[in-house]
Amino acid sequence: MVKNIVLIICDTLRQDFVSYYGGFAYTPNIDALAKDGITFTNFLPASFPTGPFRKDLLTGRFTFTYHAWRGNWQERDCLITDVLNTAGLITTLIGDTMTVGTYDSHFRYVDFIRGQGPVSLYPVEIELPLPADENKLRTPRERLQILMEQWVRWRGEEDRFAPQVFKRAHQWLENFGRKAKRFFLMIDSFDPHEPWNPPRYYIERYDLNYEGEELFEPAYAPSNYASEREIKHMKAMYAGEITMVDRWVGYLLEGLKYMDLWDDTVVIFTSDHGFYHGEHGFIGKVELDRNGTIIKRWPLYDTITRVPLIIRIPGGPKGKIYDTLCQTPDLTATICDLAGINIPNTCQGFSLLPLINNEKESIRDLTVTSHTYVTDKECRCPTSIRTKEWLYIYGGDEWKHELYNLLNDPFQDDDIFVTNQDIAKEFHRRYIDWLRKVECPEVSVNLRSEFNNKAKEDLPYAKVI
Repeated sequence: MVKNIVLIICDTLRQDFVSYYGGFAYTPNIDALAKDGITFTNFLPASFPTGPFRKDLLTGRFTFTYHAWRGNWQERDCLITDVLNTAGLITTLIGDTMTVGTYDSHFRYVDFIRGQGPVSLYPVEIELPLPADENKLRTPRERLQILMEQWVRWRGEEDRFAPQVFKRAHQWLENFGRKAKRFFLMIDSFDPHEPWNPPRYYIERYDLNYEGEELFEPAYAPSNYASEREIKHMKAMYAGEITMVDRWVGYLLEGLKYMDLWDDTVVIFTSDHGFYHGEHGFIGKVELDRNGTIIKRWPLYDTITRVPLIIRIPGGPKGKIYDTLCQTPDLTATICDLAGINIPNTCQGFSLLPLINNEKESIRDLTVTSHTYVTDKECRCPTSIRTKEWLYIYGGDEWKHELYNLLNDPFQDDDIFVTNQDIAKEFHRRYIDWLRKVECPEVSVNLRSEFNNKAKEDLPYAKVI
């Protein structure tokens, strides 16, 4: 049992951009945390994207099977915050992700930094020039103008939202954390989610003297609207945002040491999903129309599902790397285990501590990652079923069925579904069995029970949420 737990979630952080994982983004503070702790290379979200991931984390369940993207908690949901509160930990949530204002009711202390959203804090006074053709940018002009106005009002790096989040978390530790007997602090930073607008010196580290259009908030669409050069710069802006976030992660970790909390505190660092930067012909996470409505949900390849997971335990292993398969509900179970609390019976995850303590070699041999199923009657979304060797994509109504051998094809470039029907059929069987084990509503199980089903011809995209 440990005294305190700090959980840091950085939204939309691809594992393959972090330098400790072999990426090209400069992340010295995240790397240092990894060297001082344990790193997982096959940690995948269960429910996709932002809101559903956090529902999984707070309940320890595969909520994509029965929860909407938004919406209230349900009777079957036993929240980890309630369990931790009962055990005497001060539960605290500090962040600027839009979900902070939605799923925060069971934390004892909440600090929501409003900023990363469509609401302007100021009246729009003048129309500011955009850094790219608005047809290459994600949101309607009104929101783009709000983002641009925020950008020009910032006086320096500390005015940006990630610095604000980590500074406020540091302040909470100063004023309350140091005095608490035990605490659970969840820091939920929307960065490095787009818009990618860090100070220019972060971007220039990766793409000096670029003079083209800047897709700082790119349209969620097939990638053919952007040139290779524009995509390269888009990745530079994203990497720059990651490096800025890393700097402020370091500020928080340094504070834990100066406040004499380091030796009593577990630090967990992770993300909810990645982002397509032209891979597989996509930019974004789903396809959106110009009003921001989802018109198609894309398959979830490794690019967007493999995220970092680092756990630093005082006195625990250092620099150890695990390739075991694990998912969001497993992190929930691990937090309970670290806190010395019985894992609730409603939790569908498995603690990672037996792995860390060399008591087990694996906790699961299959992962499932998906968009939410609440619209199944209208439109079945794609779902990814993965082992270390294979990725099977159940296409539903929005995509074809696909199969990849990850040992021979780690980037999923060669779909072998047609020539390996026996393997795909076995994965489909395991998928349906798995849905029943996690108590997926029978209506969704039945709608997905046919192997290689024919997709609907007319899809009611207005209902795809």
